[in-house]
Amino acid sequence: MSRYNWNRLISERRIPDRPKTANLSSLRSEVESDYYRIINSASFRRLQDKTQVFPLDRSDFVRTRLTHSLEVSAIAKFIGKQVCAQIIEQQLEEETLNTHDIVETLACASLLHDIGNPPFGHFGESAIQNWFSTHLQTIAYDETQTLYDVLSEQQRNDLCYYEGNAQSLRIVTRLHRLSASEGMHLTSGVLDTILKYPCSSSEKKQELQKPKEERSLLRKKHSYFYSERDIYETIKNNTGTSGGRNPLTFILEAADDLAYTFSDLEDGYNKGLYTYGDLCQQLTACGDQAGLQRLEKLLARCQADPHAVNDPYRSAVFNWLTVKQLYCISEASKAFIAHYEAIMQGTFEQELLAVCSEAAVIRQLKRFAFDRVYQTRSIIKLELMGNEIISFLLERFVDALLHFDSDRKQNEIQEKYCRLLSPNYIECYHASVKDLTDDRDKVYYRLLLAADFIAGMTDTYAKTLYQEIKGIGALR
Repeated sequence: MSRYNWNRLISERRIPDRPKTANLSSLRSEVESDYYRIINSASFRRLQDKTQVFPLDRSDFVRTRLTHSLEVSAIAKFIGKQVCAQIIEQQLEEETLNTHDIVETLACASLLHDIGNPPFGHFGESAIQNWFSTHLQTIAYDETQTLYDVLSEQQRNDLCYYEGNAQSLRIVTRLHRLSASEGMHLTSGVLDTILKYPCSSSEKKQELQKPKEERSLLRKKHSYFYSERDIYETIKNNTGTSGGRNPLTFILEAADDLAYTFSDLEDGYNKGLYTYGDLCQQLTACGDQAGLQRLEKLLARCQADPHAVNDPYRSAVFNWLTVKQLYCISEASKAFIAHYEAIMQGTFEQELLAVCSEAAVIRQLKRFAFDRVYQTRSIIKLELMGNEIISFLLERFVDALLHFDSDRKQNEIQEKYCRLLSPNYIECYHASVKDLTDDRDKVYYRLLLAADFIAGMTDTYAKTLYQEIKGIGALR
């Protein structure tokens, strides 16, 4: 693998590539145009009602996927600026570095990184995976074949290992249909940065057969479905990262982890899920004496302030989380530079936060957040509710779509379910199958159509639709 080139890594070639209709280069760059396309999209707006940690929470203070994505964007830009400054200062590249477009590429990719997440957070992904894993071999396509039989290996794996990362690529390149039928028509540099795992679902499945210690970070999940395989290859060819990960993806990954780790701890404290003393114990456990001393000094300062009106323990915790996050941002930047050549050669396969000076602290805080914030009874009950909702909707819409657009007649109920589908998604389905003559080849795209519709729902819409169909609350 040849060394990556920054000009290609932030490629302005759009997907699909077509002649420009207007020259706005004097007003904004191509990647700045991407930013406006993203923030004006319905898919991005829907993130305001998608779970970060606390599903269907009514508090204004708790993060949603939208606020999380904005925070990730800010952190990624900060890391990107620090990295670019060090590349220039240490003269690590012979060519002139386009710092502006590198930073803007990170900003755009950060806004998109969770756009493919289904309702009810990552548990929504698990619900979709479990449903297809359970039902593909039990639902009959005809008298002799099940759905499992008519799908190819990768098509089966796409559904059984359903992945929000892959759905993100599908949304921005196919399902978004405002002024054209080609998604948001974004630049290759931005699209490549959101491809965290450069492999297919089948390659990911193969990786799972290896002992845990031998598995590659880059095949932990997958970033594209069979339906977007050609688009994926085009993006990789445009950026020169075929077989590897775009260096900017390491920064996006670190920004994502830093954003959710510290914000979830903040939200968890607001909800009374842990105390000042609990945080002190965690810092002691991971040997972060400097961090512990800083926390204690912040508490003393807050307690000594005669004009303070807030709880001093809360103020100390929140100030400490902010300061520690900023320090970790700088350490992530240093880690990128420390491993710069391996990253640019495409041979680096670790998380920046796992090799930075704060690795042990971050690991301890993540474990603490998982135990105290993510595993509370209220969240578990809401996740189980989300599983029931998604499973019910998949059952009904897959049944309705099984023979959609075929010679077999649908019954009246199936036709009514199909009328609830998004016209954009139906249009995308027809575009995908227009050259297919064998009805069995269309089954995969019908199943994707069901998954597209349900994954695109907000938490509230999914819950409301479930209640309306079930008649819950309709009778008084």
